[in-house]
Amino acid sequence: MTMTLSNQTISEVTDLFKALSDPGRLKIIYALSDSEMSVTELAESLDIEQSSLSHQLKILKNVRLVSVRREGRKRLYSLADEHVYTLLTQVISHANEKR
Repeated sequence: MTMTLSNQTISEVTDLFKALSDPGRLKIIYALSDSEMSVTELAESLDIEQSSLSHQLKILKNVRLVSVRREGRKRLYSLADEHVYTLLTQVISHANEKR
């Protein structure tokens, strides 16, 4: 399969991989692969300060890896779509391959 890559697409893919290259952000995405979580739940689960976590979630949201919805006063985060879960599982599978 041959795809044409525009400069904009290349830039967006590069930004996506930059976001995934941070271990903390990768842990956030992995945690959200099971279920939707609030900032408080994520912070407790990952042992991260809420302010730092909020910054990382903003980065992930900007590259469309996570989405957020409001429920009352809470903000609930989840993976943006099935593509993110597929990308995550494929990358983990590749990393775990025997050489």
